[in-house]
Amino acid sequence: MPYRFIAVDIGDDIDIKKLMSEKLSYVEYVRWEEPFKFKYGDGMVFVYSFGAVVGLNVSAKQFSSLISEFDDYVIGSVKHSAPDNLEVTQSKDREIEVSQNTVYLPRVDDGALSTIAFVLAQSISLHRIEQKTEFLIDEIEKFLSAHRKRSRGKKALDLAMKILKTRHEILSDVMILDKPEMAWENEMYNEVYQKLTRYYEISRRYKNVTTKLDHAFGVASVLLELHSESKANFLEWMVILLFVVEILVSLFERFFP
Repeated sequence: MPYRFIAVDIGDDIDIKKLMSEKLSYVEYVRWEEPFKFKYGDGMVFVYSFGAVVGLNVSAKQFSSLISEFDDYVIGSVKHSAPDNLEVTQSKDREIEVSQNTVYLPRVDDGALSTIAFVLAQSISLHRIEQKTEFLIDEIEKFLSAHRKRSRGKKALDLAMKILKTRHEILSDVMILDKPEMAWENEMYNEVYQKLTRYYEISRRYKNVTTKLDHAFGVASVLLELHSESKANFLEWMVILLFVVEILVSLFERFFP
């Protein structure tokens, strides 16, 4: 029997505690990587705090209708990504293998399925981070192209502040790269986790994001320095102007008593 996964990212963060309190009428303590998990028809749904929702054996039509119910629990703006799909097949004679959107396992259990759901959630949420980073880099390039000779003033300051804010938001999502506790405790789950993260190139993609963010941070630092210099120059000119005015007033009073 194949197990079919579908995953979507719906926003920066999901308020799991609020979701649990309204759906279950109580709140359980869960570690950050643990999803709010519940049965849905013949399948299962995993909702992660870092913005991903994963369905197991839930049809695309059912899943599309279901995820809109979680929009009210998104912290920040709501934006649904394109779905990602993965299939799991049990094959007792094969080692753990990932190929062409299919995971082959010698044994399928709840722990293995939860590990796969988590990596799929990591990948779909990392894609959001990649898009946000690309948008920021494009905005920087457009600004620098339009202000080759003059990169100061309010627009420069606004862009620098936006760069720093976006960088902080993205780096705060570094937790989605952490290995879940179940993978530390079980050799099979760890192997599934390692092979899936390599398949989705999680480490390489995040390293690419951080490299671009370092570049953006460098630009922000320069813009802030230019703004600081510009402000200092303005104050210097104001002091000079006041000094000149004082001299003129003094001369006026001297010659026109």
